[in-house]
Amino acid sequence: MQIGDLIVDRDGQLGLILTEPRLSEDCEPGGEAYPNEEYYLMDVQFATWIESVATDEVELINELSSR
Repeated sequence: MQIGDLIVDRDGQLGLILTEPRLSEDCEPGGEAYPNEEYYLMDVQFATWIESVATDEVELINELSSR
């Protein structure tokens, strides 16, 4: 997944990826999920809000074409 890709979340909301996926702070040393879990977050623009969502909680609908 990359910036500009179109996704749909588990609730059926369409969104546009605004940031590259990044390791969640919870998965870094000192975080609640460390060292047992690893998940990545990205900022997504939905219809009227921006939200950080995990990459495994969305489905890629359309990739932005490279130009």
